[in-house]
Amino acid sequence: MDLAPLTPADERLVDQAAAAAEDAFSPPENGRFEHAAHIVTAAVETTSGDVYTAASLPASVGRASNCAEPGALGAAVAAGDHEFERIVAVEHPRGNDADYRVVPPCGACRELVVDYGEDLRVVVRSEDGDTGVVRAADLLPCRTW
Repeated sequence: MDLAPLTPADERLVDQAAAAAEDAFSPPENGRFEHAAHIVTAAVETTSGDVYTAASLPASVGRASNCAEPGALGAAVAAGDHEFERIVAVEHPRGNDADYRVVPPCGACRELVVDYGEDLRVVVRSEDGDTGVVRAADLLPCRTW
């Protein structure tokens, strides 16, 4: 998949998602979740320019866990903002890592993101570690519904 380069607006959104991760992160030893501690956050920018963030919500029962992207989209919708420009999810650094890492949306989040905007800019990281942007619909090339 070809990645478009990040624009300054894309880079700002990555920074905003990382700031949300810093606020949301709770080391496992300080919380009740041994393997996940709100390590992923997402930021979505609407066409009005407003940005909404959310953290992943781990649960002791896996099915009850939630990804960060639906939370960010839901926060925007709850505020009456329904037109989306771009979205990104980042992972809080682990262990000795110092950098936040862009993570691609999971399959369910890809479906959700496309439902809210086929042309939405999605910031992703390639297998080679390059960060760029793809159109949401391009994350589901065989989608016919």
